[in-house]
Amino acid sequence: MKKNVLKAMLFCLSLITLLTSCREEDFANEANPSKATDSKIASKVSVGQYESEMPYNINVVYFIPSDGAARPEYERRVSEFMIAAQDFYRQNMYNWGYGNRSFGLLKNPATNRVKINVINGALPVSSYPYSGGGNKIQAEVNAWFANHPNDKTSDHTIIFTAVPTPETEIPFYGLEKICFVGDNEAWDYQYFNQNTPQGNKAKWYMGGFLHELGHGLSLSHNALHKSSPYGTSLMSSGNNTYGYSPTVLTKSDCAILNNIQVFSTHTQPAGYFYAPGKEFKITSITGSYSNGRININGTYSTNAPLNSILSHFIPQSNYYFTVTGLADYTSNTFSTYIDVSDLHIIDNENYLFVLQGLYLDGTKTDAEYYYFTMKNGVPTIKWDMNRSNWTVSSSSQQSYFPATYAIDGDKNTYWHTNFDTGTVQNAPAAGASQNFPYYFDIDMGSVKDISGLSFIQHQGLVRTAKNISIYTRNSTTDTWKLENSYILTNTTDKQHVDFPQKENTRYVRLKFESSHDGLPYVAIPEIGAY
Repeated sequence: MKKNVLKAMLFCLSLITLLTSCREEDFANEANPSKATDSKIASKVSVGQYESEMPYNINVVYFIPSDGAARPEYERRVSEFMIAAQDFYRQNMYNWGYGNRSFGLLKNPATNRVKINVINGALPVSSYPYSGGGNKIQAEVNAWFANHPNDKTSDHTIIFTAVPTPETEIPFYGLEKICFVGDNEAWDYQYFNQNTPQGNKAKWYMGGFLHELGHGLSLSHNALHKSSPYGTSLMSSGNNTYGYSPTVLTKSDCAILNNIQVFSTHTQPAGYFYAPGKEFKITSITGSYSNGRININGTYSTNAPLNSILSHFIPQSNYYFTVTGLADYTSNTFSTYIDVSDLHIIDNENYLFVLQGLYLDGTKTDAEYYYFTMKNGVPTIKWDMNRSNWTVSSSSQQSYFPATYAIDGDKNTYWHTNFDTGTVQNAPAAGASQNFPYYFDIDMGSVKDISGLSFIQHQGLVRTAKNISIYTRNSTTDTWKLENSYILTNTTDKQHVDFPQKENTRYVRLKFESSHDGLPYVAIPEIGAY
């Protein structure tokens, strides 16, 4: 369960997501949610002797490899673990203000045992290893449900695999809507509150079980903010702290759970949950840093109504310390922030910022990813500013490859200098031959603070720019100020050139002086400023 950490991260991360910022809010109420009521709960659902107040319920599977047998008292153990998990998720949903709700679970009201679907595996336990074994088990479980459709009560499934010893290697991880755990009599919830070796085993198992169940309920790795007073996030390293110190879900976890199928209080039409085709795009973004805080805002587009937007600050060296929260948003704008003191890794670290849209049908959709670096607690953010108010011109352009193509947001379109025989350049090189230098002028519409420019070269690496010089000025009556001369790299990746210092300017002039292929032309798909 806690070995093969890298594999687990790759399995579990879904990129991969603060009401008005990227921070943890206070718990709404730490009272016992069992004393509260929720008028939205649907009428009871019955499957044989089992009942649930929820229309959709987790499928609980007990999988027995061909060379094994059901472990003694497995029905009691599985039931006690599942009911304790349901209470844990309910308490966290209630504490974060999402109501007295948990995942649906079919139970026998007379015995308090959960509905367990027993499936006998086709292969011995050695054929279901940690790596690759999950796919084999899932295929057999899917085939069983295809033959027993009335027993499948949702899209979410937890599979307990019977193992002869606690050390037996089996799949023990979660994958968005399914999770794999083990069952052995050494792991027994009835000993959970004991300060004994048996109690320690129960705590160890319960922490890991709850964590992997979280992945099966669409949760990804994320940590509480470093300054949080609430303890440890379950979906960070909470599998090690549960039962020993305060361990909780984050508010962003609960925002995700709020939408998923098995937390729904109403029956929906077939195909409603996790419907494909959602598009969530960042159309502009600005990142800045001041007074210890990273501020991020911008605009977005989507083709379906959202009910939350999550922001993720993901350290590339350890996804378990991802800090997430709810961004503030309107119909087409978003904003969020994170105090550097609330990040867990702040030195020599590469971060990934991801904005994620949450939809009412449980779908999660990531927008474009953005990177920044942290060194000695200071971030370096080079994200292009909004170019919607820019106007551009060039001393040379082919009629069907105009200068505006360099700011249209599409790296597959490009500005290309004129290559028609006998033509000459326009202002500011009026009458000059079609040869270097070429000029590209930008009017940003108003004075902006910019630290440099970004470039994307031709994706076929033809007519790529090499030597350039950049000038700035505040008004058309000012003289041009040379910022610096640069050599652009011959790559398809976005690249940046930094000014000697931040400039408060409106106008930018680029002087293109040579190309990598030696031909007297240049083609640039994208030019931005940060």
